[in-house]
Amino acid sequence: MELTINNLIKIILGVLVFSVVVVGVYLFFKNYVIDFFRGGAVELALSLVI
Repeated sequence: MELTINNLIKIILGVLVFSVVVVGVYLFFKNYVIDFFRGGAVELALSLVI
């Protein structure tokens, strides 16, 4: 199997896109979902129970 310049460019772009998606999903969950469950949702659930 021979790697041409076109194939190398496609592999590099694929790795970059994959890493950007992984970092984006990580930051989304870190900034929004975990903070949501840590802060407001817990207080809301406690206020409904009590």
